[in-house]
Amino acid sequence: MKTNHVMIAVLMSGGLLLSSCKKEKEPDAAQKDLASAAADVGIMSVLFNGDASNGSSNVWKDINIEGTGTVTTVNDETGTLTWKFLKPSGSHRTEGHGAKNYEAQDGDEIYIGWTSKIYMPSTLKTDALFQWKSYPTSGSLQNHPFMVRTKNGNLELQHFDDNHVASVPWSTPLSTSTWLKFVIRMKVSRDASVGFIEFWYNGVKQTLSNGSQRLYCRTLDVDYCDPKWGVYGGDTSQVTHFVKKIRIGSTYADAAQ
Repeated sequence: MKTNHVMIAVLMSGGLLLSSCKKEKEPDAAQKDLASAAADVGIMSVLFNGDASNGSSNVWKDINIEGTGTVTTVNDETGTLTWKFLKPSGSHRTEGHGAKNYEAQDGDEIYIGWTSKIYMPSTLKTDALFQWKSYPTSGSLQNHPFMVRTKNGNLELQHFDDNHVASVPWSTPLSTSTWLKFVIRMKVSRDASVGFIEFWYNGVKQTLSNGSQRLYCRTLDVDYCDPKWGVYGGDTSQVTHFVKKIRIGSTYADAAQ
């Protein structure tokens, strides 16, 4: 009866019915393997890490500069290495085109997150501080399905349909010289009834201009789309855009660093 009690206990614990002491330890090893596999899944849910500490060659596919801008790295007030995009007055563009070794596929659901600090005249109009950019640009319908930009003292999320007609699903007064957090959830699709975006600003999920927290729209154009960070437009003034904690992930937690 004592032996039967041991056998039942082993079976109830999810282990195998084994006769030697050495083999009775194998369920622990199996549990460790499962824990390791679970940890690997967690790691893989971060699809792209754009930290400046990873180096420019591991983050950007290209650096796009029109004028005399620079893309460098500096430590922020917490000691975190941060991207610094400097677009001088008279220059048109200073952007990092990412993400190295990553490309979103039709049907994917992804979260794109980053943290920004912007130094610029608060009323300056820029074309983009972030772009979800179409490639190749030749033959594109949307050119950039959506962007984050500034206009009339506001920070705007802007969407372009397949006729390149722009709409503004969300806007808020622009805050400069302070850290701002962004997360965009996206269903990647060329079908406007399937694709969608959701948007978090400073950790709060936003209600969009349609009265919902989700905008169904076309989010994939031409062959593929890539993210870009930096400054595009705003030629009349200098803009400095610091960007850190860039992530593309499978969950909100992956992107909301």
